[in-house]
Amino acid sequence: MQNRYVADIGDYVKFAILRALAAGTEKAMRVGVAWWLFPDESHSRDGSHREYLDRPEKWKKFDSQLFESLLKINKQEKRSVTQLEASDLLSGATFANELIPCDINPYNLRPEERKLWLQRIKDKLKACDLIFLDPDNGIAGDGLKLTRRTAGKSVTIKDIELLGRDDQTFVIYHHHSRYKGGHLAELRFVAERLRANRFRVSGVLRARPWSPRAFFILNGDEELCNRASMISQTWEEKITWHPNSELE
Repeated sequence: MQNRYVADIGDYVKFAILRALAAGTEKAMRVGVAWWLFPDESHSRDGSHREYLDRPEKWKKFDSQLFESLLKINKQEKRSVTQLEASDLLSGATFANELIPCDINPYNLRPEERKLWLQRIKDKLKACDLIFLDPDNGIAGDGLKLTRRTAGKSVTIKDIELLGRDDQTFVIYHHHSRYKGGHLAELRFVAERLRANRFRVSGVLRARPWSPRAFFILNGDEELCNRASMISQTWEEKITWHPNSELE
């Protein structure tokens, strides 16, 4: 996540998903959000897709309260994740908004600083039942070098292991790449990596508006998976649900 992305179509999709998953359960779920906040970049147009806000007749129906809140935030001169937090779009949620330590010098200190940063996130979100991880690029491959600055855009399997507990549900953002075989093949590959590391993959929500993106759900119970399936229906196939049985 970067502050410059605030209120784009990605925010509309992610918040709609989290609101539907948390609000639809029989017992109240305490939501935690780890923004995985990376310093703003200016070399690309990523995060600039806000055209949906000019087309309420098409987009507002999916979550009208969320739509209106993002419309209001988008009119602000400067956008920040703190505006999303203050909007109370996730009632009672806890947010970890510390920048990832990707600019630490010398660079060989970055992996250790990352561990300390992760521990602070874990401590802050320890009382949460559902935790959302929001890295720019998603779940990294095994070859990621944590000394690189851009490693701050990804979450690793080791990161999830450090943060995770069996009694917590995780929703993890993953941005589709140009994986050979297509997007469904990529989802299966990532799911297999997670299962090989003893994570219980419940399924994936895949969002199609503008840039395709996925949300891996770990440790979700039957009720939560039913809510994920309902999201697919509500969003008229703009978001699709792929249970673990489709990913094996």
